[in-house]
Amino acid sequence: MNQSISTTDIRFEWPRLRLPIFFIVDDPAPCLNLAHFEQYWEPHVRDVPNTFTAAWADLIEEFGVRGKFSVLPVPAGIGRIDRTLPDVKPADQEEFLRIVRERVSPQMDICIEFLTHFLAWDIQCERPGDYTEKEMGPHTNRNHLTEYFAYGLRILHDLGLQPTGATSPGASCRDIEWTYQAAIRDAVKEVCGLPIAWYFLHVDDRSPVVLPRIMSLDKERGEACVTVVSATDDPSWRTQFGEPSQFDILITEDGQAGRLVELYRNGSVLGFHTHWQSLFSEGRGTGLADLRITLGRIREHLGAGVQWVKCSELARVVAAQAVAQVQVTERGDALEVRLTSTIACPDFTIRLRTERPIREVRAGNVSLRRLTGINSSLESSTWREEPGSIVWCADLPSGELILTLS
Repeated sequence: MNQSISTTDIRFEWPRLRLPIFFIVDDPAPCLNLAHFEQYWEPHVRDVPNTFTAAWADLIEEFGVRGKFSVLPVPAGIGRIDRTLPDVKPADQEEFLRIVRERVSPQMDICIEFLTHFLAWDIQCERPGDYTEKEMGPHTNRNHLTEYFAYGLRILHDLGLQPTGATSPGASCRDIEWTYQAAIRDAVKEVCGLPIAWYFLHVDDRSPVVLPRIMSLDKERGEACVTVVSATDDPSWRTQFGEPSQFDILITEDGQAGRLVELYRNGSVLGFHTHWQSLFSEGRGTGLADLRITLGRIREHLGAGVQWVKCSELARVVAAQAVAQVQVTERGDALEVRLTSTIACPDFTIRLRTERPIREVRAGNVSLRRLTGINSSLESSTWREEPGSIVWCADLPSGELILTLS
């Protein structure tokens, strides 16, 4: 059979044909509960012991959770975390940072959440200002925001936390999002040396499909800024006030309903979030215990259909898909698929619509391992046949990759 092949027969898929899933935690600070400072009109426990932080690390290691974990560089404006915080024992502060550096960072992206999540910080005088970060939009511009974000990123970077992006407190700067994303992109490149930045600003709990979006892209340089979107509200916020989590809204015990199940059935990315104070639950740990139940349900009912990812990994995938160019050439009985990209991406997954019998797929000089059965799990450097198509997974380099299908 001599079937004509074109680039319209090519489709980029999510890595390993699994839907990306990520979990976001807002508002953590070394040994402190932000609610004590920010919701000062309510009674809140101030101190978060490191036994709780270690229990959190235990949980994400057990379930392989990926996503992002904020660390406030100047929590509530009381001081920089690379200096001794008021009323926090230096040994406790360093232990928190050690846990994040050694146990949380391998699982989750670390990011700034502006600087204080409370009063805006005067980065020249190093003291709180007279308006909050949630009201920053009218008081800032691109240059100021870039310096502001770089200030916080540098604190985390110098502590060895390897930040990769940013989170907005509340919906701050949504009204100037174009300026906001450019400042994040520039600050991440300046401080962290990363060409791809990401941020968390939006929650969409209604759309049937919720995807990350590229906000700016330089194809020639391989640089981008991507917004990742949570598809749920915080189900554990009210645990701070003695109420149970509403974790059934994410996924029910039988796995047949819930927001994450809806997204899964629609082929969407699955992003959800909570807050550090929601997990802590005024020292009761209700939110953390309820998260364990949710993660168990995800593992049981969604299983191999999802792939936990860091936000930076998801941003890289969507940026690589946007810049990658493909050319398909027939060479006798073989097909040559030439990929060029300025952004490298591991486990880049491609589907080719074809009825041709294929015996071998080679990526460069490497023969990819053939899988049998359409239900076999696609892994790195593998390929399989499906009705009317073949699909393969191979690392995409920055530059050129030639695949030969014969």
